[in-house]
Amino acid sequence: MKTILVPVDATATAENAAKFAAEWGQQYGYDHIVLLNTHYESVFDYVTMAEGYAFVDGENVTSRHKNTELLLAHLRGIILAIAPLLKVTGTISRIPLLRSTIDFIKNDPSVELIILGSDDEGASNDSLVAANIVGIARASSVKTLIVPRGLPYKAIKNVLVPFDIYRTTNLERLSKFRSVLKAEDARLLLLNIDTKESTTLAADKKKEWEQNLGQYFTDIPYSIYYSSDRDIIKGILSFAQTNNVDLITALPGKHSFLYYLVNRSISEGIYKNRYQAVLILK
Repeated sequence: MKTILVPVDATATAENAAKFAAEWGQQYGYDHIVLLNTHYESVFDYVTMAEGYAFVDGENVTSRHKNTELLLAHLRGIILAIAPLLKVTGTISRIPLLRSTIDFIKNDPSVELIILGSDDEGASNDSLVAANIVGIARASSVKTLIVPRGLPYKAIKNVLVPFDIYRTTNLERLSKFRSVLKAEDARLLLLNIDTKESTTLAADKKKEWEQNLGQYFTDIPYSIYYSSDRDIIKGILSFAQTNNVDLITALPGKHSFLYYLVNRSISEGIYKNRYQAVLILK
């Protein structure tokens, strides 16, 4: 069984991620979608103060649980309307979202993908899931797909792979993504951005790089692009928008897109990316 794990909350961002998961799961042969919600972050919302003592309001806790059950049922209905053959289950955790997500992956080896909804600059920023994206993406041992708020699913034809020409070993990780590329007859757009804005890369290095590509992509069409931009995030997103990119693939390692996404401002990384999903390989 192949499973997609979708952490959710009561926001439009999470609902869109669930819709995306249904389309993705149906397209790429997944069998099961698990919707994960946690109560942990809101437990103190239900603490009532009386005569110097604090106690948990049982009525509010019960109401919270009922609302969560309704939310999971609602999202399950949305997924099944799109992909009726998928198995969809919901689970409620009492521990923090990051920990509950990682624990779930450890305990269920069928999970091959996590899908997370992300807010952008125009959102109310009240999504618990969106607030935990970086932590989950870094700690997860499986592929993680980040879906911007409001981004509809569409067939993948152009996949952008930002890379560092001086660090090429991580390209072998794309072999794990080969089935998706072949299923969609997709093309890889390999982009090297020189942050020093030099006019040309060393000719011998470019030749070595381009010759080595053959061993990785013998049956996948690809194109190579070179660009200069001191702001690598701006360079990647600008290229993606002007070249009809459907998916950005983040290779693991220090020089990947994820590295810049995590180590710079969240508003510069996740929030500015409104138009493409980002798949982080492991």
